[in-house]
Amino acid sequence: MLYGLERIAHPEDGAMPTVALLAAGTLVGWLAVRHLARTKNPLLDLSAFKVQTFAISTLSAGTIFRVAINATSFLLPLLFQVGFGLRPVDAGMLILAYFLGNLGMKTVTTPTLRRFVFRSVRRDRIAVDHGLRSDIAADPQALVVALMLIAGLTRSMQVTALNTLAFAGVASSQRSSAATLSSMLQQEAMPFGVAVAAALLNLSQIARSGPALDLVDFRLAFLVIGAIGLAVSLRFLALPPAAGTEVSGHFPRN
Repeated sequence: MLYGLERIAHPEDGAMPTVALLAAGTLVGWLAVRHLARTKNPLLDLSAFKVQTFAISTLSAGTIFRVAINATSFLLPLLFQVGFGLRPVDAGMLILAYFLGNLGMKTVTTPTLRRFVFRSVRRDRIAVDHGLRSDIAADPQALVVALMLIAGLTRSMQVTALNTLAFAGVASSQRSSAATLSSMLQQEAMPFGVAVAAALLNLSQIARSGPALDLVDFRLAFLVIGAIGLAVSLRFLALPPAAGTEVSGHFPRN
């Protein structure tokens, strides 16, 4: 599937190989899930996905969110160097602001999660974070550092909340398989994010028949990634108000 996604941006030899790869990847994945669900003692116990908090934060909304996060991490250095024309060292300094925001949020993450329910934190942080990222390609360079810092703050909160919420309702007998599934999906989200971002850039360039990437291609890619992040935040509304209280210590009033 990853190779098929990468080939979407390179249709020179036709669409059939791409379609065949995507179909094969989907089929193999379906067969694997079918086998694990029917086997008496499976290598991976999929019953953890029946736990709503784990399923949403790890498989559905969580995976899509991580794809968007990794797509952004791939796009940002390219935006600064190709779109803004910055030197690699200058681009690296801007990326540093992004990760300083990540570190800065760690000091207040636990109190925030204890003060507010997970559902509210996840929805609001995703909306703020991806709203900022969708606009970054259109802002003057003087504002980019501030935007990167705020985006890093919200990203850190999102990742921590996801990882904490994932195991809030998982039974002790399911934790081994749940940890493996969570780690596997997080690793898969990384190349998926890069593949999606690269495909968006290349498709935008192809659509306008441009000889090389331009700022407009990055603007489109960030807008699409931002829209994905905003849309997936609505999925967290399916969580009950008390979701994650086992680990946050916050018990909402009836």
